Parts: sequence; structure tokens; C-alpha cells
Amino acid sequence: MFCVTLGVRLMNEAMTEVFGKDADMVHLRDVSGFQDPFMHALMEKLHAEFVMSERASRLFVRGIGQSLAIHLARNYSVISETARASRRGWGLPGFKLRKITDFMTGHIQDGFSLTRLAAEAAMSEFHFSRMFKRTTGKSPSQYFIGLRMEKAQTRLRETRKEIIEVALDVGHTSPSHFAQVFRRETGRSPVEYRRQL
Repeated sequence: MFCVTLGVRLMNEAMTEVFGKDADMVHLRDVSGFQDPFMHALMEKLHAEFVMSERASRLFVRGIGQSLAIHLARNYSVISETARASRRGWGLPGFKLRKITDFMTGHIQDGFSLTRLAAEAAMSEFHFSRMFKRTTGKSPSQYFIGLRMEKAQTRLRETRKEIIEVALDVGHTSPSHFAQVFRRETGRSPVEYRRQL
């Protein structure tokens, strides 16, 4: 197993070089369980440098790290709709969005309730739904489903729990419905997702 960690400072430099003044609106999307031939080639070069050289060249290693950072910034970054909306001033205020998303995360096992979320935001359901979608690009229900599936993916990656247990962890009482939603959101069934890790 060969693991490489890129520092925050290096990634920030890469984001700034690629996105300029908009770098603070960008974040890396979840890229776990993927294959990238370019990154694989760089990792092989890095591994060879450590294995075949008596003393690895710091300059060479730094160059590989910079190449990886730029490649990630160019190919695996997304513009944060939240940051973009906040900058434009037409979405939910940042503090209110954080309150709502934290509430969703804390109640991931509960059923979705637009009424409850709108009450937390102290807004009407219609106005809350419209402002939430403007800010995130997703309806409250779509966002909530996304949170559930992100948590499910984490459970599948990091635990050996049975699929039914993972489904229950994210509020699904029906394994078949959970599998259906998981496939719709990720393109793979829970079993296929775990096999490909």
C-alpha cells in the first residue's frame, strides 16, 4: 500500500494557480474508489524514486507533488454553489445554511420534513425551498438524500457492516428501496460499490 498526502498549502497554491481569484469558491469533489491513468503513472514514478534510489530527490518528489495537486485542481474540482450564491447575495445567508445542513446531518435517520426544516430556518416552506435551491443548486429533499448517500458510502468504505445495517444507519427501513436510491445517486448498487473499493 502506497499513500501520498498533499499539504493544504500546496493544494491552496494549485487552486489559486488554476482558478485565480475564484479559488476560495472551489473544493475537491469526492473521488474515492476511482482510477486515473495520469495519477497512476505519477505515483509509479514516485514509488520508483523511493524504492530504487538510495536517497530520494526532494526536488523530484516536490515536482511530483505539484503535478498531482495541479491535476487534482484541474480535473476534480467543483465550484461551490454555496460560496457563489453568498458572494452574489441572493441565497440563504451562510450562517443559516450551515444551521440547516447541520440539522439535516444530525437528523439523517429521520424522515425528510420540509416543514421542520423551514421552521428551523424561520421561513415559509415555499420561500425556504426556493432560497435553499438557489444557494445549493439542489432542492432540500435532493440535498438530504445526497447527505444520506454520502454517509452510506462512508459506512460501506470504512466498516464491514451488512448492507441492511448501513441502510438503517441512514434512515432506510427497506433494503431494496435503499439499494434503488443508492444506485440512482451513485450509479452502482451498494454491493458493487463495496466490491470496487
